[in-house]
Amino acid sequence: MATMDIFEGDAFSIIELTRALENIPYKPATLSGSGLFGPRGVRSRTVVIESRDGTLSLIPFSERGSAYDQQTPERRDVRAFVCRQFKKQDVIWASEIQQVRDFGSESATQQVQAEVARKLGRLRNDAETTFEYHLFNGIQGLVKDPRDGATVVNYFTEFGITPATEVDFDLDNATPASGALRKRCQALIEGVEDTMGGLATGAIALRAECGSAFFADLVAHKEVRETYLNTAAAADLRSRIADEVSFGGITFRRYRGGAGFGVATDKAVFYPEAVDGLFEIYHAPADTFETVNTLGLPLYARMIPDRDRDEWVRLEIESNPLPICTRPQVLRSARRT
Repeated sequence: MATMDIFEGDAFSIIELTRALENIPYKPATLSGSGLFGPRGVRSRTVVIESRDGTLSLIPFSERGSAYDQQTPERRDVRAFVCRQFKKQDVIWASEIQQVRDFGSESATQQVQAEVARKLGRLRNDAETTFEYHLFNGIQGLVKDPRDGATVVNYFTEFGITPATEVDFDLDNATPASGALRKRCQALIEGVEDTMGGLATGAIALRAECGSAFFADLVAHKEVRETYLNTAAAADLRSRIADEVSFGGITFRRYRGGAGFGVATDKAVFYPEAVDGLFEIYHAPADTFETVNTLGLPLYARMIPDRDRDEWVRLEIESNPLPICTRPQVLRSARRT
């Protein structure tokens, strides 16, 4: 029969438990499963970001022997941001494992590991939902506290950037002008391209995460339906509303939120995809001596035994993420009408 000593084995160390987290089947969410945010492990809780106003200018012709034009000094802003922590715990009581046997089809350790994996799976699901929450706010240039939705970091404010004006897509117009919707999409793309700087040199791929009403009116719009007329995708528009549709150089997706967050039904948020260095998420190490000064991982797990009464062990997960949009001026928003 298993005793609490079973948890002293290497199978339940912080390193092995973190590996166990990685082996739990992953359920991709809309943003956390897309690879949009590049992960970067850091050795401390503080991340320093420098913003340079590196604008390009033309150099005029000069007379031979004349003075050189002086380069305008770059405006440089440095900000320090703290990787925020979230953590959660669960408990395995002695009564839950008292019937585990030392023989049979599984060893005692294997059976206890199965119970640990089950509880870690529940904690992992909550952690993945939390990551999705942070990435969802990250594509809007924000870091928010999941507890009350309060804004912790506003990257627009931090770097003195004025957010772009919200675009009216006028989707409830019964008699829109010919080509009006496509022109709005083109203007939006060009506006993003103008603010990309040197991060992207070619055509950009723009994506929109849409609320339900915005997306429904978009796919029902005359221009969109005419675009897909006589194509294989037209069947989707005639029957079930698809979750994703491309139009005017933008990929629109109905964002399925949950756990109290998501795109407002009449709104949409826009961001460029596949731009290296635009979206990043930093991970600081856990608050343990074992991980101090090591490169941070997305998620840690550890086990805390009951040293006083030997009645339980506590499973804990911890993460210290900081999602960042390095150029928030490229982000856009729109309303249905």
